[in-house]
Amino acid sequence: MLFVALARVVVSLSCLWSGFRGVSDDDYSRVVVAARFAQHPSLDPSGTSWLPLPFWLYGVPMALFGDSLLVARVVAVALGAASAVLVWIAARLFLGLSERAALWGALGAVLLPYGAWLSAATVPEAPTAALLLLGCVSLVRPEPRLRAWGGLALGAACFCRYEAWPPALVFGVLTALDAWRVRTKEGPSPRWLWLAAAFATLPIALWLAHGAVRHDDALFFVTRVKQYRAALGGPTQSVASALWHTPFALLRFEPELFAVTAVALGLSIKGGASPFGPTAWRTLAALGALVLFLMAADATGGAATHHPERSLLPVYWFLALLAAGLVARLADEEIRPWLLPALALPLALAANLGLRPDVQSTFVDRREEEQIGRVLRRLAAHKVAVDTDDFGFFALQAALGHGKSWPIADHDPRKADVRPTTTPELATRLHKDGAQWLVTTRERAGLGAGLGVVRLTTPRFAVLKLEPAAR
Repeated sequence: MLFVALARVVVSLSCLWSGFRGVSDDDYSRVVVAARFAQHPSLDPSGTSWLPLPFWLYGVPMALFGDSLLVARVVAVALGAASAVLVWIAARLFLGLSERAALWGALGAVLLPYGAWLSAATVPEAPTAALLLLGCVSLVRPEPRLRAWGGLALGAACFCRYEAWPPALVFGVLTALDAWRVRTKEGPSPRWLWLAAAFATLPIALWLAHGAVRHDDALFFVTRVKQYRAALGGPTQSVASALWHTPFALLRFEPELFAVTAVALGLSIKGGASPFGPTAWRTLAALGALVLFLMAADATGGAATHHPERSLLPVYWFLALLAAGLVARLADEEIRPWLLPALALPLALAANLGLRPDVQSTFVDRREEEQIGRVLRRLAAHKVAVDTDDFGFFALQAALGHGKSWPIADHDPRKADVRPTTTPELATRLHKDGAQWLVTTRERAGLGAGLGVVRLTTPRFAVLKLEPAAR
């Protein structure tokens, strides 16, 4: 278990050392919200459609150790390590894999590229995936207390990301049916099964009630996502194309894993008999509900606005455990041991060359914005006006700290941003806002001429210390 956690930490640090900083600007926006929560705690830190638990997990350490981006990244790496341990627990204690199979399955999950990036980023996908996986695999166990742990895991996942909701509902229904069957027989009390079902589904009810009370709409989050996607524009796709997008992404973003799993599964099926136990369908049904939910979201315009394949991480990690279990079983049988690598390795190589996309090229690079934020933090700067062409201001704000800066334009596609186009307009805006510093792009730095002294330049930005007359 400790070896798996250490492996995840090493992989996460390797990702950061290679230059990876985040998947999108949401990574930094979440840090900004967590820093605000550290200063002003609330039950709904973002006040938007984002679920609250990730902000609580990041905000408490930031309240204790400071609201720097470094603290947030340490939390991310720690959560990544905890997620890896949960994957191992799912394999060893819930699926009942051997020590060797559980170790190789958990290490396989650690090394999967998409999971490696998400475990190093300040986003909740990795812990959500681990909690969701643990809850789904607990459905194969009849022990009520183990099922209760699975319900707790799914309940926590439901407070992190919406894709956990369909598996949690499947879990709740199946566990409630189990409790009812136990109730009709003589035997142990079904109390823990009822509690497990409640643990998994209560967070959904609470968030819907929150929407009804706070936003006058229980499904406010669906409305906001659809409005945001509509405001972004872009090409529309047919329903048939949208329904195909998620299954194809499932194969495309971890093709080598599918190749190995498919070969191991094919070799494990003998005479048409399934290599799985009689209750395996429960886990498959819960994870299938996740995939169906994502397909429906794609078809109705409610899917994530970027990198939707992130939500498939629990499926990838389950396949890693499945492949490890099947391979270990084949190795124990010692029947034609050469056949698995002879078939799987060429297929995995072909899948890599033919299907795997260059995902890293779609990740944001905000190292300049981070650098500026760190420099301003060392200078104890505050009242910083940030003028960027995109959402890069979030990275600067995350590095600088809470309450010390604001964007001149927030680039929300649902509303019109009015950016100053002349020096007098900019001077008036800065004076009205009480700015003492201005961070702007090199192309727009001319608007700040005469308003202050340039203290720092980077390839894309200029930082001005404003003169009193410009405030």
